[in-house]
Amino acid sequence: MKKMSRLFLTAAVLLLAACVSQKPTVKTEASYYSEAHDALKAGNYSVATAGYEALESQYPVGNYTEQAQLELVYGRYMQGDYASAIAAIDRYMRLHPESANLDYVFYMRGLSNFAIDQDAILKRLPINMAHRDMGQAKVAFDDFRQLITRFPSSQYNADAHQRLIYLRNQFAEAELHVARYYEMRGAFVAAINRARWIVENYPESQAVPKALSILVNNYNALNMKDLAAQAQDLLKTIEPSKKAG
Repeated sequence: MKKMSRLFLTAAVLLLAACVSQKPTVKTEASYYSEAHDALKAGNYSVATAGYEALESQYPVGNYTEQAQLELVYGRYMQGDYASAIAAIDRYMRLHPESANLDYVFYMRGLSNFAIDQDAILKRLPINMAHRDMGQAKVAFDDFRQLITRFPSSQYNADAHQRLIYLRNQFAEAELHVARYYEMRGAFVAAINRARWIVENYPESQAVPKALSILVNNYNALNMKDLAAQAQDLLKTIEPSKKAG
């Protein structure tokens, strides 16, 4: 019995020694990056982002760390985790303020801020997105504006410019929605102020003709015939060009 106990004890000691001697396997930095990058290209974004985070955890300062941080932004964006993408972007900007990829980072920040405001469920409903709170859209607008201003030769500017046009039209439509609200309730001065804001600040937007019509109607309601006539004349000059466009 004692002999058997000694055998069990010896086996337990040997097993413990074997476990202690086994060190956890740590992959090389290149392996971490290669696996994560391959997953990203294959569209396995959850695997890719986890891989990039593991790489930085094991190699916080390495040959692939900055590139991994950059690709993590794209992986988070493609996952639809826009808040995390923005957090990763802001962190990248703090760590690499002189990076040659800042134009791309500003572009991705604009895309993320733009997308975070586009609720997937609400987009399927008959709701005009311009009638919602435009706070996040204004942040996206500023991101795209900074991109174009700071990096005039960036390859991302053409798309950013088109998004600025879209957002500008959305902002003008939001102001038009408020102007109509005031007009319906007989708040003529408030309606005029909103409509004038559209004409003065978004002169190239699609909302300008409707804003001018509101000006005509509300100036007439206040018996301000000269201003109503001016708005009507301006409307006549704009409508043909809008139709031609």
